[in-house]
Amino acid sequence: MAKVVSTSEREFSQLMPTKKMLLNEDGLRSILFCLKEGQKVPLHTSPHRVITLVLSGKGKFFLGSEEKSVELKEGDYVLYEKEEPHGFYALEDMTVLAFVF
Repeated sequence: MAKVVSTSEREFSQLMPTKKMLLNEDGLRSILFCLKEGQKVPLHTSPHRVITLVLSGKGKFFLGSEEKSVELKEGDYVLYEKEEPHGFYALEDMTVLAFVF
């Protein structure tokens, strides 16, 4: 069955980034992140491949370290391999959908 991510599922917090599990089945997870400008998801690793898709806003996406990054905007995405350090920083209010597989 189709899953629509509506604006009503996007919840921001002034204190820290929010995350919401949207799907967790058949080896695929999707997680919605909402960040206010200046918030960060710290550098971390995953035992799985991860695709991060910017739904709205703009941010810096870390590529192995915080010193190496790429700026992405709405519609852009990046694929991280297993155990590759990754994270992101919001240059403006931003929503990101992560697919973990």
